[in-house]
Amino acid sequence: MAKLTIDGKQVEFPDGTRLFDACSEVRGEPLPHFCYHPDLSIAGVCRLCQVEIEGMPKLTIACNTTVRDDMVVHTNSDKVKKSVQKILEMHLINHPVDCPICDQAGECGLQDQYMEYGLYESEVSIADKVNKAKAEVIGPHVILDKERCVLCTRCTRFLDEITGSRELGIFNRGDRAEIGVAPGKELNNNYSLNTVDICPVGALTSRDFRFQKRVWLLRSTPSICPGCATGCNIRVDHEADRIYRLKPRRNNEVNGPWMCDLGRMEYKLVHDEKRLKVPLLRQNSELEPILWQQAWSELTTLLGGEVAGVALTSAGQTLEELVLYRLLFGDIFAADRVWGGLSGFGLKESDDFLLASDRMPNRTSLTWLGLREIKPDDLSQKLSGPAQLVVIYGGDPVTADSKLESTLADCDCVIYLGTHLNATACTANLIIPVSMWAEKDGLFVNKQGRIQTFHRAVSRPGETREDWRLLADLLAELTAHQPPTSLPQLRRLVAEELGIKPTSLVSDLPVTGFIPDLSARIPTGGDH
Repeated sequence: MAKLTIDGKQVEFPDGTRLFDACSEVRGEPLPHFCYHPDLSIAGVCRLCQVEIEGMPKLTIACNTTVRDDMVVHTNSDKVKKSVQKILEMHLINHPVDCPICDQAGECGLQDQYMEYGLYESEVSIADKVNKAKAEVIGPHVILDKERCVLCTRCTRFLDEITGSRELGIFNRGDRAEIGVAPGKELNNNYSLNTVDICPVGALTSRDFRFQKRVWLLRSTPSICPGCATGCNIRVDHEADRIYRLKPRRNNEVNGPWMCDLGRMEYKLVHDEKRLKVPLLRQNSELEPILWQQAWSELTTLLGGEVAGVALTSAGQTLEELVLYRLLFGDIFAADRVWGGLSGFGLKESDDFLLASDRMPNRTSLTWLGLREIKPDDLSQKLSGPAQLVVIYGGDPVTADSKLESTLADCDCVIYLGTHLNATACTANLIIPVSMWAEKDGLFVNKQGRIQTFHRAVSRPGETREDWRLLADLLAELTAHQPPTSLPQLRRLVAEELGIKPTSLVSDLPVTGFIPDLSARIPTGGDH
């Protein structure tokens, strides 16, 4: 351990700790910087993080210095402040200062550093500025503004060290140096938007978010990406019940500070034009909107009848919803006719970084709850008998296997509890609109067996129902179970069903390899 003094405070840090990190911890905020990033190599090119160390003749950059015994460091002396001002002046010489039209305004490192250390009279005339290319499309998701770039090299280091794709480089020398795409390439890897996240200024911006909303108007809600089984921790940036972007939220055990571009686009489905907003009932071969009271009456009448029933859900539902689904349909239908979804649905190619081959966020919960998946051909065979009532909760099995369309058309009645007017919904006799991940609180269990919490960011549209409350109401109406009446009650029920402590549901710790034995409580059987 190294014992040193920072800004008059005696502190102790492990040997090898970067002085930048030690100073930032003591100060309660980071040192001024552009190029430093805790997950990338040290470049030391911006020179902003200079500190004064007693006994050394010159200021030194803290990012490329480690702590040592008896070091006395000053981070806020007049000498340091004056140096930072001069360096900021050098960074601003060729900057366009177009903050009013820049997407980065409000979360820009250059603005922050200037307001903290700048506020000086510039000695550089406008005529001396070097003009460079603006609004250059360099990939499907990213636009480059070379005039705004401060050459911090964060983007090039990310592409060299994290993705290994090396699409960007620094070309030319002196004040003509600029970031650019390598000849014959474009920035088109599945992690390209991370370069926008780590750009400290507005040089790299998202084509999707560009000119959509000022960042200071946005509210952020912690959530979990529903795009695959990795379960990247994210934040949902939204305003007036509309989502504008998804950003990664650091979790060193899951995704670090990164997320893939595919996951960032998951929010678009929340506002998709095919989103279901009112209940629909097939009348005279057409799906017609109905009032909620009529929809509830139709739903409870159909589920309370004597027709043989089959239930199918998906790995896109939350852990809480799957527990209620299993209790409900395991009680009103035969237990061997309740499945977790189609086997193989959502399985695609993965990469060697974050994108999992399982593109469903909660398949681990199906395993934990004993909700086995069924092959499309086996499902068709199960539905080939006499009059059948089919309940499909979530997912889109018809799109997954088009042969199921004719199978469902031959069934007596199909009830779809879902979010979009997709191919499966178009086969239904009754459609109940339910909420999406961004419109509710819930739990996903990722491929590590880690139970992760996400929270409601926006309101449900129209007559859309909150899933767990709908399932709980059906439990109360159709079974002898005592349904939960609040989310804490529901999570206690989930913990009881899994045989774990309720605190495990919100601890964000993995329950690796955990597969609860529910066979004593709900019988299973049949050819799944």
